[in-house]
Amino acid sequence: MSAAVDPYEALAGIIERQLALVAERDFEGLAELKGERAALERTLPATPPPSARPTLERCLALQQRVWIELTRVREAVLIELGHVRHGQRAAAGYAPARRRVLRVDASA
Repeated sequence: MSAAVDPYEALAGIIERQLALVAERDFEGLAELKGERAALERTLPATPPPSARPTLERCLALQQRVWIELTRVREAVLIELGHVRHGQRAAAGYAPARRRVLRVDASA
């Protein structure tokens, strides 16, 4: 492997770590890693060397997996939120009835 490909391998490593963090729902760690990835991407040349193609293809596949996993986790969180809302509505049904207080504007 040439020295020119090393940053691309590092990029693939970062994306693999992102995938693991999404699976763990470690969104704080994911946000921290975003800065590291952005810093690395700024060092990459505008046109990658041909030797980097296999690694970049792997990066693309990994990034697609990250996107799929984020979508899956988002759906799971929305389902959990729905269960929480359902529980809140059920708990509200056990609350004592509120007494309506009529307010009359005496200045009228």
